[in-house]
Amino acid sequence: MLRNKFSKLLGVVFIVMFFLIPSNVWATGKTYIINFQMAWHTRHPEYFAIVNPHKGVSKFSKDQGLIPRLEKAAAKLGYKLKFILYPADQLVKRKMALEGLKMGTIDMLASCAAYYHGLVPEGDVDWMPYVTATVGREKAWKFFNSGELAKIKRQAYLEKANAYWITSVLCGGENVLMKGTKPVKSLSDLKGKKIRAAGGLSTRVVMALGAEPVTMATGEVYPAIQRGVLDGLVFPIYGLRDYKLIDYVKAVTQPELYVWSDELWINKDKFYSLPKDLRKVFVETARKWAEWASTEYWPAYEKELIEWAKKKGCHFYTLPKKEQKRWKEAIAPVWEWYANESPGCRKEVELLKAFLKKYEK
Repeated sequence: MLRNKFSKLLGVVFIVMFFLIPSNVWATGKTYIINFQMAWHTRHPEYFAIVNPHKGVSKFSKDQGLIPRLEKAAAKLGYKLKFILYPADQLVKRKMALEGLKMGTIDMLASCAAYYHGLVPEGDVDWMPYVTATVGREKAWKFFNSGELAKIKRQAYLEKANAYWITSVLCGGENVLMKGTKPVKSLSDLKGKKIRAAGGLSTRVVMALGAEPVTMATGEVYPAIQRGVLDGLVFPIYGLRDYKLIDYVKAVTQPELYVWSDELWINKDKFYSLPKDLRKVFVETARKWAEWASTEYWPAYEKELIEWAKKKGCHFYTLPKKEQKRWKEAIAPVWEWYANESPGCRKEVELLKAFLKKYEK
């Protein structure tokens, strides 16, 4: 008798709890597997930023990486995210990775939009010259990741790449790095020089400065410099140490032309297969990480590298204001070239010019 009453009471309690407790609590143990490929090798600073920032800059912790943050955020909702990581070219070749994401071969991708300018030109706007140098990393990141410009990028990737664009990271500042110890001090120093560029906007910038752009994979740069195929390159300072370019490259011209931007996408179908509450926290968490990586992790990484490079005999030269103005004027046609790529690109240029007008003196 008492046993029957107790059983009925337990049943009532269970029913009440079922309706009162949020549904995600009952989903505890539900695992979502995400195949995640990056355009970087496992010792690359951006790989560290995603997996374990402590390996890049000792003062940061593993918990500040993208993947630990996403796993923790999902766990709070009662879900489990499991990332299967693929470094550069492991599952899909780097230059075809966005196509691989589009087809669903991979679920998630971290790479730079410059590689995929031909497919989605609107994504290349983050590489526009002198934006970050003019307004600073914090303002630049917020502009590129919010408002109408972000809507244009997200819609372009949805329509052209079947990809949900999540956020971007302002990584290493791209300076002119030259073979030898003599830095570039004027536009005339660049005339006819063979300079490596990443493609898209960056290639057009090198052309506008009067140099001859050479597009090649990062892994090909060292032997190209060694053999004299290249006179220099537009590249982040981290390449001096991480790619051992310091062996031949000991001259850096500042300020940075632009900041290499790393984008984060997830396959649209995979994204919308996730529960709504998980999708929301996924994007929010990734964006918080991206802002941190852009404004804290990468500046700290570069600061350490500059100090290291100077000890190795690298010469840093900052262009005088008058010469900087000449460079900006020389690069001006790049803006119109980009605007002509698509209606979305033209709108992005309009938004960007209006934004910069508030800060340019």
